Amino acid sequence: MRNRVSLFFVFLLIIIIGLLAYFLGRNSASKTVDNVVMNDVLIRQIAELSALEVQGNASIRSSNIKNDGSISDNFRKLFMERTFNISVPYVAKYGVNLGSQNINIEEKNKQVYIVLPNPKLLSYELRLDKANAASRKGLFESDNEEAYDKLMKKLYTQSKAKLEQSTGYQQQSKDKIRKIIQDYYAPLNFNVEVTFADDLKSRVVEEKTQ
Repeated sequence: MRNRVSLFFVFLLIIIIGLLAYFLGRNSASKTVDNVVMNDVLIRQIAELSALEVQGNASIRSSNIKNDGSISDNFRKLFMERTFNISVPYVAKYGVNLGSQNINIEEKNKQVYIVLPNPKLLSYELRLDKANAASRKGLFESDNEEAYDKLMKKLYTQSKAKLEQSTGYQQQSKDKIRKIIQDYYAPLNFNVEVTFADDLKSRVVEEKTQ
């Protein structure tokens, strides 16, 4: 009889330990999921590594010839023409530069809301080793390295400014960042909405005007 009682208590103890392990394990798993969902350091790294790389060609032309058929223009073309045509491949990267900025992450009912800074041009490089330059000069003109260098600086400044203002590439960068972050949350069965600062401002303005 005593052995049966002992076996009963042992069996009961095993059940209690099993239940405790189950609930403690479930709570631990829940905490792990919460840590993954709200991990702003990881989201920061994902966002910063999701840079959009763009390649293309920047070109510029400079000439003192008008090609208007005038005598003076034809004279200039023969003796004093100074025409440059330059084309240089470039590599540009767009993304978010978080720096010391905080990421806003909120979670409610399996829905995650993330607010990031606006993507922008992070880097821009002219591949000068692959530059294609052609020039024409009049009989009285000599090679002018200084004029060429100034034109190259102008090409860099103008082409970089154009890419900085490119809303198309900025939108592509947003789409890429959204996709990568959504893929990160997908295995956890969380829906994620990634909003950028300018989109958030537009939304606030729309709400105020309604």
